[in-house]
Amino acid sequence: MNTKEILDKIFKDPKTLYELTEFDTLGKSLHEILNIYSKTSDSGRDAGKTKYYLKSFVPFSSGKEEVQVFDEKGKSNPEEIVRQLWVYKLLNAYDYKADEIELEKSVHFGTEINAKAADIVVYTDSTKQTPKIIIEVKKPKRKDGIEQLKSYLNAQGSPVGVWSNGSDSIILFRPYPANFNDTLVDIPKRGQEPKDVLEAKRTLAHLKKSFNFKKIIQDLEELVLADSGKDEFNEIFKLIFAKIWDEKEASEIRQNQEIHFTKALDPEITYERINNLFKKACEEWPGIFKEGEDIELTKKHLQVCIGPIEGVRLMGSNLRIMDDAFEYLLPTESKK
Repeated sequence: MNTKEILDKIFKDPKTLYELTEFDTLGKSLHEILNIYSKTSDSGRDAGKTKYYLKSFVPFSSGKEEVQVFDEKGKSNPEEIVRQLWVYKLLNAYDYKADEIELEKSVHFGTEINAKAADIVVYTDSTKQTPKIIIEVKKPKRKDGIEQLKSYLNAQGSPVGVWSNGSDSIILFRPYPANFNDTLVDIPKRGQEPKDVLEAKRTLAHLKKSFNFKKIIQDLEELVLADSGKDEFNEIFKLIFAKIWDEKEASEIRQNQEIHFTKALDPEITYERINNLFKKACEEWPGIFKEGEDIELTKKHLQVCIGPIEGVRLMGSNLRIMDDAFEYLLPTESKK
């Protein structure tokens, strides 16, 4: 079987392959990016059995350069597919070099004897002394692993972490020495720092049109709103209200369709920026919120909250998806 056929076997549900949206912008189909090949054992208890391997884009920490992803019995390794696609993306979209990336890097926690392994570690340079980004990958549909990623980030001192299952992803950023409770819209490229990502001007063309809106709202709840003490529906809707107005203004008025719904390095600036957008939206569409109302999230909470939604384009998206998300968010009493 060729690479495409093997991928179809690994991802039994054809929809899953189409859900690997993290890699939509790479300019190639997945079977063109990956190289899966067969090997038949000629000795031992596996003699005569055919197994399928994937050539890794960078060597593993152990020195191995290939990994098994499928066998005749149907045993598969979808998580490895996601990892290798991420490595390809790091090399080709973010310009990192192969000698700046390490796979299955052992992470020790104090005096703990059994070290765990981080899936992908990106370093500031080829000496591999200073971790810059740690990526935790999961197979499609898996939702766990964010707390595990945070533990790796703290143990290694890396400022940026990515959790990804190929379709959904969260980027964590720690403005040292704060905790890892912040989010970035993208990871820094080679030669960039997180502040470069935060300060870069963005336009409507930079926003993703394909996304899981319900998952975004769940991320907002997990990251911030559950601890904020504020009305979840009201505060999330304020952010969405401000973002839709910002996209409308960018589309109709602003030069180069520049968007203003973005995070600044300083939470004070972020709050002023987003709250100002909210107030302008209230002026254009009155009667939805109380007159003179502000975003009630603290500046620190708001800084985290806008991360999951600043990188997506809500206008022109599937309204049914937004309906489902709000249906999930509304408390039972409000639904009545």
